[in-house]
Amino acid sequence: MKNLISKTLRIIPLGGNGEVTKNMYVYEYGNDQIVVDCGMGFPKAGMLGVDILIPDVEYLEKSRKNLRAIVLTHGHEDHIGGLPYILPRLPKNLPVYGSTLTTALAETKVREYGLTNPFHAVEDKLNLGPFNIDLIHITHSIPNCKHLLIKTPAGTVYHGADFKFDLNPPDGKPPALQAIAQAGINGVDLLVSDCLGVERPGFTAPERDIEAIFEQELQKTKGKFIVTAISSSVSRLGMAINVAARHGRKVAILGRSVDRNMSLAAKLGFISFPKNTMINSHQIKNFKDSQLALIVAGSQGQEGSAMQRAAAGEHKNVQLKPGDRVVISSDIIPGGESNVHGLINSLAKKDIDVAYGSSEQLHVSGHGHRGELELLVRLLNPKNIFPVGGEVRHQKAYRRMAVNLGLSSQSIFIPNDGQSLVLSKNQVRYGDTVELKNIYVDGLGIGDVGKVVLRDRQVMSQDGILVVIVPIRHDTSKVSGDIEIVSRGFVYVKESKELIDEIKAKVKQALKDQQGIVTDWSFLRQKISLSLEKFIYFKTERSPLILPVIVEV
Repeated sequence: MKNLISKTLRIIPLGGNGEVTKNMYVYEYGNDQIVVDCGMGFPKAGMLGVDILIPDVEYLEKSRKNLRAIVLTHGHEDHIGGLPYILPRLPKNLPVYGSTLTTALAETKVREYGLTNPFHAVEDKLNLGPFNIDLIHITHSIPNCKHLLIKTPAGTVYHGADFKFDLNPPDGKPPALQAIAQAGINGVDLLVSDCLGVERPGFTAPERDIEAIFEQELQKTKGKFIVTAISSSVSRLGMAINVAARHGRKVAILGRSVDRNMSLAAKLGFISFPKNTMINSHQIKNFKDSQLALIVAGSQGQEGSAMQRAAAGEHKNVQLKPGDRVVISSDIIPGGESNVHGLINSLAKKDIDVAYGSSEQLHVSGHGHRGELELLVRLLNPKNIFPVGGEVRHQKAYRRMAVNLGLSSQSIFIPNDGQSLVLSKNQVRYGDTVELKNIYVDGLGIGDVGKVVLRDRQVMSQDGILVVIVPIRHDTSKVSGDIEIVSRGFVYVKESKELIDEIKAKVKQALKDQQGIVTDWSFLRQKISLSLEKFIYFKTERSPLILPVIVEV
C-alpha cells in the first residue's frame, strides 16, 4: 500500500474550483505537499460586515505532511490575497516562491502583518522534493506571470492559471509559446486551465489597446482626468500615466495599494514614470483641473477606498466637480456589483462624467477567450483537463470546447467542492473529498463568523432588532418589575406605545405559568423568543431579531 501511495499525485482544490476567486491548490505526492497560489475572495450581497473570504486550510493543518512551499503564479489578489491570513496557520517560516514582481507584491503585503516567512524570486526552475517545476512565462493583465509545469514520478501537470496570449504586451515580453509547445511534445498528463473566458469567441484584445482608449477619453476631458483600475494592474495604469504626460498633465497617485504597487513595479523595472510628471497628493491644489490626471485606488467601489471617498466628497486632497471625467478600467469582481454601481451613481449625482464597462472597450480582459484556450490545448495536447478559475457554467462550456477539439468528455474533470483528483500511472480519476467551509474575515476576526451570524446580520439589516429586558426573581423565577423594550431599526418606541405594551403583556403571559425555580436562563430566553416571533409578525409583518435579556433580581 505504501508503495502504491508513493506513486500517486493528488490535486486538492481548496479554492478556485467552480469559483473565480480564492484560488488555492494542494499538490500532494506521498508525504510531500506544495501549494499553488493563496488567494482571497470578495463578499457577496448579504454577507454583511464580511471584508473578504479566504480558503479553508484545515486539511493542511491536520494532514501532518511535509508542506514544502507555496508557489505563486502571479500577483493578483485572488491568487495572493489570502497569504496574510493563512500563513500564520501553516508551518512556521514556510517559504513562498514566485516571479520577481509577484513575490515583491506578496512579500510587501505579508510584511505589513508582521510575518517573517521567506520569499524567493525564481524565473525558470524550482525543485521541491519530488516536485520539479518549470516556471513558464505567460501574459495576463499584470506583468511577470507564470504557468507551472509540475513534474512528479506520478506524471506531469501543467498548471495554467489566469492567462491570455498577448503577443505584444506593454512590457515587451510575449508568452513563451515555444516552452509551452515543448511541454506538449514531452507529454502532459493533466492540464489545469483557466476557463473564465471560454464563453467569448475569438481572442482577447491586447493590453496595449487600452492606451488608445485612454487617449480618446482624455481628449474629451475638460477637468481632471481620473483613472481607476485594479490596484495590481500596473501596466494599464502605467499607460494611463504615459497618456497624461503626452498631454502635459501632472499625475498624482491616490490610494496606498496603488501607490505601493506602482512604486514596486517601477523599482523593479516593469514600468517607468515619465520625467517631471509625477506629483504627490498635497500638490494637487497647485494646479488647474485641466492640468491634472489622477490614478486612484478603488475601482470596485470599496468602502473607504480613495475612489469611494472622492466620490462621496470626503477626500481631503481632491474635490470632484462637473467637467471631471472618471474612467473605470476594470471588470466588476463577482459579488461586488452593488459597490461599483453605488460608486457610479455617486459620481453621476455630482454630474461627473463616468466611462465604464467593457462595452465601451474601457477594459481589456486578462483572461483568454475561447481561441486562446483552444490554442493552449492544441499546444499541450493533454491527456486530461481540469478547468479552474471560473464558475460551473464556464467549466461545462470548457468541457464542450475540449470535446469539439477531440478529447473525450470523460477526460474533462469537474470535481465537487473539495474533491481531489488523483494522477497515477498517467491516468486521472476522481479521489476523496476534503470538507471545506466558508472562512470569513470580519475586521480582525478570521473564521469566527458563520452562517448563523450572517443570518442574524441579514435579519437586523432588514427588520431590525428588539431587545427585551426582563427582571426575574431568582427565588421564584417570576417577573419582578417593569419589562424594558429597546428597539433598533424595528419601531420607534415612543410612537408605538400600544404595540410595546402588547409585547410586554405577551412576555408576562409566556412566563406566567412557569412552575418552580428555573436555573437555566437560556430556557426562559427561548420561551420569550418563541412567544414573540409569531405575535410580532402577525402584528407588523416583520421579523426583527429578538434578543431576550434576563436580569436576576
